[in-house]
Amino acid sequence: MTIKNTMKKIGVVCLAATVLLTGCGKKDVAATVNGKPITIEDYEREYKMQAQQAMAQYGEDFLMQKSPDGKQTMGEIMRQNTLDNLVRFEIYKQDAEEKGIKITDKDVDAEYKKMVDMYGGEEKLQDALKENNLTADQMREYMKTNLLMQQYQEKMLKELEPTEEELKKYYDGHKDEFKTAEASHILVKTKEEADAIKKELDGGADFAKLAKEKSLDTGSAQNGGSLGQFSPGQMVKEFDEKVFSMKPGEISDPVKTQFGFHIIKLEKISNDFKGAKDAVKEAVIQEKFKEYNDKLEKKAKVKRTVNTAKDIPVEPAKKAEAPADKAQGENAKAQNEQAKGNAKDAKEEKK
Repeated sequence: MTIKNTMKKIGVVCLAATVLLTGCGKKDVAATVNGKPITIEDYEREYKMQAQQAMAQYGEDFLMQKSPDGKQTMGEIMRQNTLDNLVRFEIYKQDAEEKGIKITDKDVDAEYKKMVDMYGGEEKLQDALKENNLTADQMREYMKTNLLMQQYQEKMLKELEPTEEELKKYYDGHKDEFKTAEASHILVKTKEEADAIKKELDGGADFAKLAKEKSLDTGSAQNGGSLGQFSPGQMVKEFDEKVFSMKPGEISDPVKTQFGFHIIKLEKISNDFKGAKDAVKEAVIQEKFKEYNDKLEKKAKVKRTVNTAKDIPVEPAKKAEAPADKAQGENAKAQNEQAKGNAKDAKEEKK
């Protein structure tokens, strides 16, 4: 994960439709942040965009599915997340402006020209905008806000840059989180196949040779089953738990995951500061930004007026690609995972 991805993970992202804040038209507001309105129009537009992406990814009935605790639908959770993210985004936007970050018309013109070139001309771009009920002015506003947030990210990363002392202190207190493993595996469909392969390995067969011949994971099979280096949490739970409980050189019994049955060979476990430094830096920046963000949100005067429990009808998305689809898709995925995560948290709290 890169430092920029860390910033996205902790909330400094430009929402696909948030950036289309018009500031005109409808007077009804969904919320205010330090007196600045987030309109019902913007709230509904953002929700519909995210919901359409969720429906495309998880099925048209996704919004009506119940959360694990049965108290809310996924649509309700997504609407709450949408409003929370709009509020959070407005807080960041205001903070960026307070830090003196300004985007000029010249900056926006340059971005707009890139978009025109990407679509093969002004006419094709206008057709795409019209197909998705967007205007050129709205797209320019999107670009302006996106540029603002990009510069905000860069400024925040500089301000939050940790010292070597901070990195070492954090690492010393969280060493287990920064272990890395180097392992190989052989993936097969059935336990019977896995048991047969384990028997061959116990008899002295070459692991890399069997991986090349029998593993269903073609990506690693060509490298003798090697998965390279990875950290806790990067693999599926069952695989992850087994690997980090093994000793170097050990070959596991069959491990069942959603992908099939794995025979795992642990090559190496590392736990040194030098190898973990980049991951430590991301963790420290994430922690420092969370503290900064908590102060911002506590200081902000936020008033939510919209009822997020109220349903908003959503039609399945059109197949035509919108100019902001890439950003929209990434943020929709984050929203969907956030909705699922919130539901999971609620279930765990109930326990």
